[in-house]
Amino acid sequence: DDVLDTARPLIERNGNTLALEVESGLGDMNTDAVKVRQSLLNLLSNAAKFTSGGTITLAVRTEQADGVDWVEFEVRDTGIGMSAEQLARLFKVFSQGDSSITRRYGGTGLGLAITREFTRLMGGDTTVRSELGAGSTFTIRLPMRLPIREAKGRRPGPPM
Repeated sequence: DDVLDTARPLIERNGNTLALEVESGLGDMNTDAVKVRQSLLNLLSNAAKFTSGGTITLAVRTEQADGVDWVEFEVRDTGIGMSAEQLARLFKVFSQGDSSITRRYGGTGLGLAITREFTRLMGGDTTVRSELGAGSTFTIRLPMRLPIREAKGRRPGPPM
């Protein structure tokens, strides 16, 4: 709810509607809540920025694959969409669709790169599907349980 409370004013500013599609009985996630929250805010604020008078949908569902329980957060918008050329450079740091988009919509070009990095650190990924003029769909896919990474070969740092 915190994510929605923060994102709702951004979404409504351009006359957009927020729709929710949340699977019942999701269960609990054991993951980095701060990174998940920031990633969702990045996607929702981008959708709000590039959609005017449309619908932004947040869908949440689970699935099981290869013995792992996954959760998927999907942010769909009816905004301006992106070309294949824009998609190719989308997750690069300081990158936006093109310079005219930066001038018109603003932003630093960091949000999507940060989102993908966060999701990969948590054992998942961020993907996108889009068509110019037909909106975009961003999907964050994360394991329900944060993977335990062994710190092999690490030594404690010097005393502080």
